[in-house]
Amino acid sequence: MRSFLSRSLALFTFLVATVAHAAEPAWVANINGTPTLSRAGKAEPLQRGAAIQVGDTIETNEASKVKLLLADDSVLAIGPRSRVTLEAFDLDTSSRKARLRVLAGRFKLAVSKFFGGPTDYEVATPTAVAGVRGTVRWGDTELDAICALDGRIKVRPASSKKQPSTLNEGKCVSQMAAGKLTPLQPSPADLARYLREVTLD
Repeated sequence: MRSFLSRSLALFTFLVATVAHAAEPAWVANINGTPTLSRAGKAEPLQRGAAIQVGDTIETNEASKVKLLLADDSVLAIGPRSRVTLEAFDLDTSSRKARLRVLAGRFKLAVSKFFGGPTDYEVATPTAVAGVRGTVRWGDTELDAICALDGRIKVRPASSKKQPSTLNEGKCVSQMAAGKLTPLQPSPADLARYLREVTLD
């Protein structure tokens, strides 16, 4: 009987936590080091399991990383020396929209498949704007680079009003700060190193 009650309590706790997380745009799946969360002008240490709200900014130092799980099961990995703001997130059964602003640093975004309707996912960096449907992308503001790791993305320099260009799987571009989309071909070793810098299991 006691074992049954313990299992029931554990299941109830899990369900409550799941519902609570589902009500928020994102939550912190994992961290290392000492990242911070800024909300309404106040900064505090970021905790594993914390709910992330629209308008929140996450900042990492030299020795920290963050893994976020968004409410649509997309995954955002934030590398060291980075600053990322969740500017918008809307999800219902017929559409989804997300806006992420990478103010500095490195990131990897794996957007989950969505069968409910239109998807409008966008990541803005100081030099580029990239839109995506169900794909994995990597970016680095220091290198001024964006890559489509899986699937395709639409990307344009932030200073350009032209229609975005399509970046196919396995392709990267750089020099967006100069208003260009210059092809970039990192070596397999370099790409593996870039991904290790942001990946947190």
